[in-house]
Amino acid sequence: MKLAISTILLAALRASSAAESNGHSCACEAEEFGFEIDCSNPQPQLDSLAILQSSGCANDCSSAECEKHYLLVQSHHDYCPEDVIPQEVEDGFHDYDLTCLACDINRIAKEGAVDCPTPNCEDGSGDGAYGALVDSGCQSDCASDSCRTNYFTLKTVHDLCDHDALSRASEEGIHDMEDACEALHPCNVAGVSDSQLVCDDHDHHDHDDHGDEEHDDHGDHDDEEVKTSGAAKLSGFGAAFAAVLANWII
Repeated sequence: MKLAISTILLAALRASSAAESNGHSCACEAEEFGFEIDCSNPQPQLDSLAILQSSGCANDCSSAECEKHYLLVQSHHDYCPEDVIPQEVEDGFHDYDLTCLACDINRIAKEGAVDCPTPNCEDGSGDGAYGALVDSGCQSDCASDSCRTNYFTLKTVHDLCDHDALSRASEEGIHDMEDACEALHPCNVAGVSDSQLVCDDHDHHDHDDHGDEEHDDHGDHDDEEVKTSGAAKLSGFGAAFAAVLANWII
């Protein structure tokens, strides 16, 4: 019975979890909060992760401090090449998916790489691909066509879908596969821009058109949005739990 209830809780939590977007580009958020997206310097990522941990941001991400340091970690995690992101960031980043809002950025393009396939974010294909990669030993040898296909599926679901499209095991397990597979099978998100680190004026206007007063208002708005988002996620968890429990009882 305990095992069955644990399974129900896990399924309900996964159904309700997602890192939502705040609707702003990461380049503009970097300007707003005063940090640089620099893949060559891992120390700010580690420092920000430590602040997220010590400030309890996994439980409440509504403060300006939590918002800034989550955006710094998230923008690097989502943009930088996998092999330059510290392992602590790769693993610890996902502790904040439920409470923090993400900015918008795609993985940096790799010269000469093919376009990544379009993922299906709803069918569990990412978790299936991760299981197939493990079963086929692709972490040791990723040269086969089946490893390539499954790695592309896992990579695109990880990079392009909401975080609830993958289990925690797949979210973290992809980083174990990258060492063996990424060099052999790189791909780029179709249409990704080379100017992602440049803040577009249209996106940035909400932050600075009205000076410091508008900046304060933006912070208040974000606090309200985070709190509302958190309440909605808790409500979603309750609904998901009820639905899974009902199906289990039936």
